[in-house]
Amino acid sequence: MKNKNILIYITAIIIVLIGGYGIYSFLNKDNLSSNTTNRIDMNLNTDDGDEKIDWNNYKNTSYTLTKSINITEEGVYNLTGTITEGLITVNTSGNVKLVLNNVNITNPNGPAILIENASDVIIELKEGSKNYLEDGTNYIANEEDEAGTILSHDDLTFEGSGTLEVVSNTLDAIVSKDDLKFISGTYIIKSKDDGIRGKDSVYIINGNYTITSSGDGIKTTNDTDTEKGFVKIENGTFIINAENDGIDSVNKILIQDGNFDITTGGGSSNSSTTTSWGNWGGNTTNNSAKGIKAGDNILIESGEFKLNSSDDAIHSNNYIGIKNGNFTILSGDDGIHADEELIIDGGNINIDKSYEGLEALKITINNGNISVVASDDGINVAGGSDSSSLGARPGRNNFSESTGGILTINGGSIKVDSTGDGLDANGSIYITGGNTIVYGPTNNGNGALDYDQTCEITGGTLIAGGASGMLQGLNSSSTIYNLTITFNSNYSNGDTIKIIDSNNKEIASYSSSKTFSSLVIASPDLKKDETYRILVNDEEYSSFTISNITTNIGNNGGMNMPGGRR
Repeated sequence: MKNKNILIYITAIIIVLIGGYGIYSFLNKDNLSSNTTNRIDMNLNTDDGDEKIDWNNYKNTSYTLTKSINITEEGVYNLTGTITEGLITVNTSGNVKLVLNNVNITNPNGPAILIENASDVIIELKEGSKNYLEDGTNYIANEEDEAGTILSHDDLTFEGSGTLEVVSNTLDAIVSKDDLKFISGTYIIKSKDDGIRGKDSVYIINGNYTITSSGDGIKTTNDTDTEKGFVKIENGTFIINAENDGIDSVNKILIQDGNFDITTGGGSSNSSTTTSWGNWGGNTTNNSAKGIKAGDNILIESGEFKLNSSDDAIHSNNYIGIKNGNFTILSGDDGIHADEELIIDGGNINIDKSYEGLEALKITINNGNISVVASDDGINVAGGSDSSSLGARPGRNNFSESTGGILTINGGSIKVDSTGDGLDANGSIYITGGNTIVYGPTNNGNGALDYDQTCEITGGTLIAGGASGMLQGLNSSSTIYNLTITFNSNYSNGDTIKIIDSNNKEIASYSSSKTFSSLVIASPDLKKDETYRILVNDEEYSSFTISNITTNIGNNGGMNMPGGRR
């Protein structure tokens, strides 16, 4: 028995050590290889059964609408005409296709189309047709989510090349309490609340969508099944102006291509850090105004994105992966925020306005062209006491103080213009490649680099300028020779700093529209035992010889050490 207890005790110690090593490995620089392919599974289960239905085997009926009709048999229904006070109701156990050919329905007492029961329902927009559906304000839904101009209790699919205009005066415009799919068509939606809402999923293959909503633009709501409640978009053109979120998935979002112009919460000028945050339509409770938001993961593979949001432009409560795409972002809060992890494999990302540009507990940049303008931190790992989260505002970020964050830059071209810290890690920064330039703060309470543990460069280049009051340089564990320069005066717009080798070759050059008094420079072109000159506006400021990985130049009044401040 005694030997058995000893064996159990030793086994427990081994398990703890292995577990501890696993945590250490996640936080350690040895675990820096991340990309969107091996970090997320987005095989979303979309139902394609409706596309396999052979409608030639079904009865084909034509109606000229003048009053309400109730469809109780499966089949294809070719519809044209006008209903001024009524609706189309579908109540059958079979499959139904509604072909809309210049249909005009206004129902002041309920939905324009109500699908109470069916197997699969297809709404086809006849080529060249213009269709109009509007509900009223004189009806009360049986349940909270049972109000919509088009309301389906079962799977609903839209197709065709015509146009459908939908106006909602009570709640949502197009609603399915199961799966909602759009294959093609042109949609003009004006909604009292959400524009397009599918409980289990919204799956868009193509089409043109203009959505103006007092709630969310596109939304899913099933939060009880992790395999459902997702948004998948393969292509299409989207113009969304929403008082709340533009695209809001309770679970996952997968965008593979498309053209997106999304404005939320009145745009970035209605900043979430002001006292009027969230005051859209007089409603300040339980709202957020994010451009693209998911309760779980977001994966964007390609597309054109113009996002102007009062709140975060792209936000996930877990993971965000960006493989490619072109992004122009104006945000009243964060440009791109993930509670856990953000990985960027490529794309052109221009965050022209933000409170903090990129933010997550762990950020990995493998490639891409990234430009960030931030009124606080440019790239922020772990968040800390994030002042954009103060005031108990709706949808605020959930970060708490932590020193376990990692910023890894493996490649790409990165430019950061920040009023707060340039690269800020409540943890460590590892640079293995790429070209990074930081136009940092003018306030001595912030620094171009801010980290708690390690800032190490083993590849690529870095130039980071800013105030010198809280200056931090690079760690001696770096393998790229680097400089930490503190100037005896401030420089600003029009002033250019150059590093020149003994052959008059330019190694690095820096100029900024903002005041700066310090520089951190790392370059593979810097060599041991070589002598270099610092030129200010082409006049020699000083010269130095490199003998160590890190060379300090000037009277460094800042920190110039790992960690040490928060």
